Formats: sequence, structure tokens, C-alpha cells
Amino acid sequence: MGGPSILSYISPECILQHILPFLDLTSLHQLSLTCLTFNHLVVDHLSTGSSLLLTPELRRKIKEVHLRTVADVTSCLRVLDVSGCADGVTNTALRLFIQHNPGLEHLNISKCYRVTSAVFNGLNESHGALSRPLSKLNIFIANWCRNLNGEWTMSLSHCPLRVVSLAGTWYTNDETINDIVTYFGDIECVNVNKCYKVSDEGVRRFIFCKNLRILKISGCFKIGDKSVRAVVEECRTLKQIAMDDCRSISRSM
Repeated sequence: MGGPSILSYISPECILQHILPFLDLTSLHQLSLTCLTFNHLVVDHLSTGSSLLLTPELRRKIKEVHLRTVADVTSCLRVLDVSGCADGVTNTALRLFIQHNPGLEHLNISKCYRVTSAVFNGLNESHGALSRPLSKLNIFIANWCRNLNGEWTMSLSHCPLRVVSLAGTWYTNDETINDIVTYFGDIECVNVNKCYKVSDEGVRRFIFCKNLRILKISGCFKIGDKSVRAVVEECRTLKQIAMDDCRSISRSM
């Protein structure tokens, strides 16, 4: 005869609060297959959880169909970090997450090579400011998203972005910088490391960012001393500027 179920000793509420939040997506899937009760608990967790836990191995292996299934049951995510899910994250899968989770505050799609700026099209056109998807987004990280062009800035112009990281993106240029400064007046941190199309013209735009604290321009060889000095002098809130491997900036800086 089998022994008593674990549910005889631990309440479902305890499992939801103290166990499921520490399980990665693979473990949650395996648990959901054990019995109907655990299946319901996992679905409840995903529908109320504020973040997802993905292991490095899962990020490499996960497919679009799996992420779409998860996106369909989520609704309260505040943090979505799918960085490194190169095969799984497509525009369709990401759009589902955005539509089902209006309270997203932190979005990391780094190295999601299949994502394009089209995924954000029309988000700023929804009726009612508070009903717009991503209306609470304040951190946007898209490092090494090689198919992301500057059109995302207009689509996300309704977002209260404070942090933007675009390191290694192929299409980030001076126009992108101008749009960031124009649309996101409270921006505090910008990372354009190894964005080789960014030049002095773009960097000078940062003098209009009165809350800028961190600026990363390492590897941007088109940026020189004068523009950097202008930003340092005008941005009184600036605490850190990273400019390693900037061949046009002298050591005296």
C-alpha cells in the first residue's frame, strides 16, 4: 500500500508560497504531470507569479511552443528575463507575454536573435494610457539582439523607461540615441557598448538627460573627447561612464 500523500502534511497554500517559486520551469512542468492537484497548483503559480525561473540549460533548449504555452497561463509577471533563449523567443511568443502581462516592469531579451522591433508595433496606440501594454516598463535590456532596429523607441515611447541596454546591437545609431533622449526623459542608465554606429553626434544628445547616472560607450570608436567632456560637464547626476577600447578618446579623459 502507498503511504499518505505529501498534501496530507503540507497545505496547497504552503506549496504555492514556499516551494513553487524556487522551482525552474522544467521542474514545474515535471511536477504538473504527477497528478491533477499538482497540475492545478502549477497553473495557479504561473498565473499569479511575478517572474519565471529558467536555468541556463533550459534557455539553450527551450522552443517557441513551450514559451507560448507558458505565456498563455501567465498574467502577473513583473519581470520577464528570457535572455539567451535564442531558439524559443520569437515575436509571436514575446507578444503573448506582453499581452497577458500588462504589469511588466523589467524585460530582458538579450541574445534573442529572432526578435525584431515589429514585436512592439502598435503598443503605444492602445486606448487609455494605463491600458497600454508595457505601460509600467522601466527596464529594457536587449543586448546583442542583432535584428532589433531603432523603431522600438517609438513603439515604447509610452513606457517610463529608466534603464536601456543595447550593447552589441547592429542597428543602434545616433538616431536611436536621439529617440531615447526624446521619448524617455527620466532615463538614468544607457548601455551602448560596442554599438559601432554611435558617434559624437549621438552622445552629445545625452547633455539633455538631467537624471543620467550611468553611461556605457565602450568600444564605440566614433566617439571622441569633446562629446564625452560635454556630457560630463552638463550631466550633474552622472556617476559612472564606461569608455574602454574607445580609440578616439585620449587617455587624458
